Amino acid sequence: MFKRFYAAAAAIIAMLTAPQGQPAEDSYKNIEIEGKNYTLSFEDNFEGEAIDETKWEQCPEQKRQDLNNYWDNSMSYLDGEGNLIIGMSYDESSDRFLSGGVRSKGRFEQAYGYFEIRCTVNTVPGYWTAFWLMGDSVVDETKGGKNGTEIDIMETAYLEKGEVQNTLNWDGYGSAHKSLGNVSKVNIYDGEYHTFALLWTKNEYVFYTDGKETWRTNASSALGTCEVPLFLKITSETGSWTGTPDPKALPDFMKIDYVRVYQAD
Repeated sequence: MFKRFYAAAAAIIAMLTAPQGQPAEDSYKNIEIEGKNYTLSFEDNFEGEAIDETKWEQCPEQKRQDLNNYWDNSMSYLDGEGNLIIGMSYDESSDRFLSGGVRSKGRFEQAYGYFEIRCTVNTVPGYWTAFWLMGDSVVDETKGGKNGTEIDIMETAYLEKGEVQNTLNWDGYGSAHKSLGNVSKVNIYDGEYHTFALLWTKNEYVFYTDGKETWRTNASSALGTCEVPLFLKITSETGSWTGTPDPKALPDFMKIDYVRVYQAD
């Protein structure tokens, strides 16, 4: 296992340590991971003044969780400096927590491959930022994880513990719901850019933080890895299971430098 990990890390280290903004070379467009070649299939460096609507849509403005938290379009935008901003704020007039979210639904969806984000995360406790994969078939309860799995590449709900979570959810969200997760001790709550990634194959899911493997799960433990395309989501939200953010400490936000997705050749 360690031999495989270090081989993969060496192959992608140039990509994982690229400076903010456009890299100097195009070498990152073709990479090798665990002996296989992967080619860039999706990329956004968030240049310009507005979110690229050919790649993303803002998540529907709706209530989330149980702390009067709503996704709100004002909380997801480009800063004009090469970053997507996904924010969290408190609106005193409506007594609502407002959070941002974008998704590639109907624009880009892919099964299998390597998925990576470079971003900062929340610096205020009580809410979390996330990079995850989702699909309409996740609610189907007929084929376990094969038919659709919510794959949370990273969730940053544990700021005060210095931990990051990876989670798999399948068979809907009702009585048949199943999940599998992992929490890793990592130093990411420092306001600096970090990378979070997933290698999704027919046999396993492998999760990385800053180029280091944090969790590897085989198909049998996940009741079959997902076999259908999923879309990307980048979000912030809060819920009582993480505590409640201090309204006086808000607004807070995550800054996304890039998102890249690769498909095996």
